[in-house]
Amino acid sequence: MALGAGFNSVGFTTPEKVDDLRYGWVFDVREVKRPREIMPEANSVIMLTFHMWDPAFMIQIDSPDWKGYRFHGPDDKVEGYYVSYQVSMVKALPILSRLLELGHRAQFTTAIPMKTTAAMCGLGRQGKNTLLVTPEAGPRVGLMAILTSAELEPDKPFSKDFCEGCDKCVKACPTGALTPYHIDPMRCLAYASENPGRTDFAPEIREKERRLVKRPTPRSYVECSVCMYACPVGKKGV
Repeated sequence: MALGAGFNSVGFTTPEKVDDLRYGWVFDVREVKRPREIMPEANSVIMLTFHMWDPAFMIQIDSPDWKGYRFHGPDDKVEGYYVSYQVSMVKALPILSRLLELGHRAQFTTAIPMKTTAAMCGLGRQGKNTLLVTPEAGPRVGLMAILTSAELEPDKPFSKDFCEGCDKCVKACPTGALTPYHIDPMRCLAYASENPGRTDFAPEIREKERRLVKRPTPRSYVECSVCMYACPVGKKGV
């Protein structure tokens, strides 16, 4: 069903196998939780990837009230619309519906550590750009997770490192935000775009954001994906 719905890959793990991953607040963007903190009856985690072949998947449309993460109360829902999330959710709806039809509990989530959980499901490994790098499409993938009470056989974690001998993403970053396997969020254009209300970004980062980040409309922008598209893994002929 997953492949037929347009996903590149699908993998499974159990809540126990991801209990030791990093949880809590990631920068000040969001809080990631253990699967059973979200669904106590979860027995399996399904991770899905789809190929984002065009930067249009990176478009984000902000609410007029959006000032950035943690600039509002915990119940405020003014963030906006992220194209890749909406696409992956629509693709995954038949899978969610089928699980429910079979009598299982199931729900979408992106509140777990998505990239490291996907690696535990055998779908890829975090690269020097900190993104999930997959054999099929490199880091140019959208992610969706489904928690379910269904008991599914877990896959083996992914172990291959695609980044040995390559620093293309690190060199391509226009602000020098990357060192191998680490990102400085205060130099990242994507993070700066997501937080228009923050005043503690260096002036040169804000200047590069204004100059380099494409804005189709006053309330939308194409999230910086230079490091994603610089990666040779998964490109035709590589």
